Amino acid sequence: MGLENVVSDILKSAREEVSASEADRDSEVSAIVEEATRTGERIIGEKVASAEEEATRIRKQEISGANLEVRRMMLNTRKEILDETQKQTAERLRELDIEPLLKSLVWSHSDDATRVYSSRQDQPIVERLCDELLEDKLTKLEYAGNIDCIGGIVLETEDESVRLDYTFDTIVGEVSERSMKQISNILFG
Repeated sequence: MGLENVVSDILKSAREEVSASEADRDSEVSAIVEEATRTGERIIGEKVASAEEEATRIRKQEISGANLEVRRMMLNTRKEILDETQKQTAERLRELDIEPLLKSLVWSHSDDATRVYSSRQDQPIVERLCDELLEDKLTKLEYAGNIDCIGGIVLETEDESVRLDYTFDTIVGEVSERSMKQISNILFG
């Protein structure tokens, strides 16, 4: 029986060591699992925060891009309206009786200029005014040809050093440029 007791003691001692090892292993596994869980939760939290920041950045970028596109479309629409307004102004100027204006311009600059240009449609009026000027003042102002414009005249000196542009295109352009803010306020508030 002595040997059986020794074997029994050894088995008991081995079982106790196995139990202690299993307990240590279980404790170590639990610690590793807990650490892995904490690390996983931290990584998930960081990824969620990063994804939310990225989503916020993308949302702001998309909104900013959309706002820029809307502004660009509004400016293009306003420009189209202003261009149409200028076109309608030109059409109305073509309908006016401009002979008194042309006469005033030709006669007031007849001493300075020697040549005058006009649009094709105003050519008969300007040629007649040049002829009248020659008869009344004995000043020669020569009709020099047509220019591409909606109306008005261009006067030029003999040596071409002075050129006075009284075309409606130039006048409308200058007035439009000077008054763009006011025109825009009237049209768009």
